[in-house]
Amino acid sequence: MTQPHDAITASRFAVVIDGYEIASFSELSGIITEVEPVDYLSSSDKEVIFKKLPGKAKPPTVVLKRGKSASLELWAWHQTVLLGDLTAARKSASLVMYSSDGTPVARYYLQNAWPSKLEVGALRAGSSEVLMETVTLVCEHLQRVAP
Repeated sequence: MTQPHDAITASRFAVVIDGYEIASFSELSGIITEVEPVDYLSSSDKEVIFKKLPGKAKPPTVVLKRGKSASLELWAWHQTVLLGDLTAARKSASLVMYSSDGTPVARYYLQNAWPSKLEVGALRAGSSEVLMETVTLVCEHLQRVAP
């Protein structure tokens, strides 16, 4: 049994929308949340105070990689973005991380997510390498929830 302070390891990552797994990934390149610091300067008769304060939050992003499959679900989702149908493109989803025995070990909830970038890697004809696909998901809010 894992303890709360144990490091998380995962052998598979999945994007789940409406209870349906639309894609499975072998690599999580990163989950990025960021707040831009802003400079704050105040002064009194005695001193000048310089501080860094939280500024504007950037939209959270998730970058996932997998071997390219025949599934068209990610491509179709990205196409709705390319066609400008943001109402259809923005979907609330879960990123689920699974252990080697298939047990969920971590889960993130992505509110109003959409694929901002879909990249298919280079591949040489006749090669035995796996064609890799990378997707970048952007969302309005990202929350860590129970697995």
